[in-house]
Amino acid sequence: MVRLYNCHPFGSQRIVPTKQVPELFCCGQDSVFVTCAGGCKVEVFTVCQDLCQPMCNFNTLGKVLNMTYSDVGDYLVTVEEKNNMSSLRVYVNWRSVSAQSSRVSVRMVGFTMESPHVGVAKDQMEIIEMPLSEPPLCLACCPAQGDLLVGCNTKLILFKLKYVSFKDTVVLDFDRALILHFTGIVPLHISFCAGYVGIMSDLEVLVIRLMSTPVTTHDNMDELEVFPQKGLQTLPMQLPECDDFVICQRPIELISEECKMCGIGVSPESTGPSTDFQKSIKVHHILYRRFSPDFSEGIHVENTRLHSLQLVPVYKPGIIAPQKEVLMVFCFFSMPHTGFLYSLGSTIEMISLYQYPEKSQQAVLTPQFLHVITR
Repeated sequence: MVRLYNCHPFGSQRIVPTKQVPELFCCGQDSVFVTCAGGCKVEVFTVCQDLCQPMCNFNTLGKVLNMTYSDVGDYLVTVEEKNNMSSLRVYVNWRSVSAQSSRVSVRMVGFTMESPHVGVAKDQMEIIEMPLSEPPLCLACCPAQGDLLVGCNTKLILFKLKYVSFKDTVVLDFDRALILHFTGIVPLHISFCAGYVGIMSDLEVLVIRLMSTPVTTHDNMDELEVFPQKGLQTLPMQLPECDDFVICQRPIELISEECKMCGIGVSPESTGPSTDFQKSIKVHHILYRRFSPDFSEGIHVENTRLHSLQLVPVYKPGIIAPQKEVLMVFCFFSMPHTGFLYSLGSTIEMISLYQYPEKSQQAVLTPQFLHVITR
């Protein structure tokens, strides 16, 4: 066996020329979005094979705490803080800023304005306000359809991407389509792809699948709540308090029907007019993995804290976006020293286990490579 350490097989590098120290960034296929000190301004850089140069920049309405970009729909979504309040905003048509356009409009999700908004929509940036009942914690965009999933303390909210036509203009908007109410887990990281939803806390990973069925004449709420079946004993989530020692749950892996034993309840609530969700929604638990903390270096979970949750689609070949068809989805997540890759097809199974030579901070899975940031 041959093992390579500290091997960095890149032939060249591009330096993103930010004017200040970067704090947050996210990437699209051909662009990089960066927020710097202060966090109320986004710089956009175009990236190609030969260069990396500034494209445009624009101000945000608050300090950016989190952000992500969707290639489908070409929008940037942010979690922003202003006056100690967190807000969710979507920036649309941001490329118009590169043409030295200073026009910016602000509107609420679900509301599109007529003239003069429509007349100048092609040369102005739009900011879509998305009010929530709870502060947003994390974000995820579906790489196949462009839908937006927002994680809060007790729920996930799904916004379906849509295009609204006004005269000769197409305006991007969202429908608040579904709310997933959770018990037993607080989502720190989420991922969303083609009906699959991944939720991750410090030591737990849960993957569910949303399935729609025709609405029957009776309103059976039990069909909308996914809890353990009779005869199955749930795993205890509430542990007795003790000052003398620490009680840890044992590590466990649950697949398909076994996932109902994990003790995490999910209750879906349809909220929008989207035709995809005018049906009864079934939530299927398909994968649950729990790890135990490593206290060998003190009372913390840094050596076992999970990171880098991804749901990676595999598309049917020969079909061009936006008609791309998802054949199957892979789930990838990582611990500091180990990465896990599961296939979410007709059977749910772990297909790869990656051992890192050094402690990792972040890992990104692409169709060709696994990129890992270490010390």
